[in-house]
Amino acid sequence: MTSEIDASSKASDLCTSCGLCCNGALFDYGPLSGEELAPAREAGMAVVEAEGKAGFMLPCPQLDCAVCQIYEVRPRTCRDYRCEVLKAVQAGEMDFADGLDRIKEGRAAFDQVSAQLSPGMTVSDARKLRREAAAAEAARELNASPMLMMALSLLDLVLDQHFRRPDQRQVMEME
Repeated sequence: MTSEIDASSKASDLCTSCGLCCNGALFDYGPLSGEELAPAREAGMAVVEAEGKAGFMLPCPQLDCAVCQIYEVRPRTCRDYRCEVLKAVQAGEMDFADGLDRIKEGRAAFDQVSAQLSPGMTVSDARKLRREAAAAEAARELNASPMLMMALSLLDLVLDQHFRRPDQRQVMEME
């Protein structure tokens, strides 16, 4: 019983020192089921619906530092999600200190991107700019700082290496 409590406490400590799944670093949005739409709106989340998908945009307004303010009633996608670092620590494949080091690396990369963002811009907005530039196949049409694009690429590299699989990227195309 004690080891289960310790494991749960360590998982909680990892998550509350991180927040990358909620702050828009890992994902642009979190999917919602139909019955979750009204509660998510009531919680002040930016709910969007497009092309038959529904979700809430990230960063989540209910995130305070790295702590969820609606933890007990958070959407199912939030309850179910476990990043690759958390899974590795819980499985005993990575020790807790190494997990914290990975989080520190991910947060540092996120902070580098954040430092390059224009006021009011999110990481999701920067990713959209990058997708638009790739679609136009002309970097000269990119209306963003090269430093921002480099920092964003580094962030995605760190996240793909330690926190998510590339097939876990969630992007909701919005007009």
